[in-house]
Amino acid sequence: MMKKLLKKLSLTAVLSLTLASVYAQDPDAFLHVQFENNLNASTTEAAGISFEVSDPDIAINYNSSNTKEGSYAIDFSSYTESDDNSLIDNTSSVQIESTTKFAITGSNARTFAAWIRFDDINSDTDGSYCIMNMGDPSSSSQGRVTWSFAAANDRIQIAVGGGNVNSNYDTSSNSNLEDGNWHHVAFTYAAGATLDAIIFYIDGEAVTNNGGSNSDSVGFNTDEDLVYIATRGNNSQKWFDGGGIDDLRVYDEVLTAEEILLIYGGTYLNIGDVAFEEHELKAYPNAVEDFLNIKTTSNSALNISVFDITGKAIIRTYGNSVDMSGLTSGLYIVKVREDNKVANLKILKK
Repeated sequence: MMKKLLKKLSLTAVLSLTLASVYAQDPDAFLHVQFENNLNASTTEAAGISFEVSDPDIAINYNSSNTKEGSYAIDFSSYTESDDNSLIDNTSSVQIESTTKFAITGSNARTFAAWIRFDDINSDTDGSYCIMNMGDPSSSSQGRVTWSFAAANDRIQIAVGGGNVNSNYDTSSNSNLEDGNWHHVAFTYAAGATLDAIIFYIDGEAVTNNGGSNSDSVGFNTDEDLVYIATRGNNSQKWFDGGGIDDLRVYDEVLTAEEILLIYGGTYLNIGDVAFEEHELKAYPNAVEDFLNIKTTSNSALNISVFDITGKAIIRTYGNSVDMSGLTSGLYIVKVREDNKVANLKILKK
């Protein structure tokens, strides 16, 4: 009897911890751009920051059917190298840049995180594709931090003046970032550290830091300057010619592995999220044997994520149902998103 009671209490404690994680608010972001059909930034310490295209005649395209962590994602698949106004044409002067100079300066701690999607089919080169540049783009020392995806070398990399560091990945494994699917990438940098101490994450998991030139002696010394999205600010490194970016986040602290996993799993609530009102959402059957059906009063397609009791994301889908037939019996948390409305449901699998 005592063993059964302890087991029940242990399960209750785990579930309480899981639910607390599911409802956890995002740590205060230094910069958060969700690309919700605009380039507005939600920030705390860098309040009032937004982004704009340097050429006012160029329009940014958004995709509402292929997104991560929101209703829209910035869509670079719609541009071609032959377009005169192409954002990905390296001869173009088009930049996506902040309206004001700001940065996490010097060697202060930081975490960068984003969802990226790259379709190698549309790419005519295996070059480097920039995610974001922070600091003076003309700096030849450590005044800038350029975060990019290097298709040629199968790696995510950081370039800091004369030094660089990277995380190689095996394209034959689940870490293949060139498959046209969304992948979450992040890195953390501790204050005053050198590049060999950077921790890289791909799809929520820490991956090997393979080092680079001078990585054991070079650290960050970032200047305050415009922040650039999808280019390093000098027109020589452009965004993917097939793909997209979503949910770009910068923190002025080192996030833990658990916090990175929560961002990847979607269990952090995004800034501006609200709960569904009563009777706006219906999920059935509960308990579920195979398909869980989820409907809202608007009948819109939904972003649906399923988490086990440890908080690990195990299913992601888009629509109005989720196939749970392959899961073992037990309790799961199902996160449902419609625009900025979010619900976290406790669902029992038979």
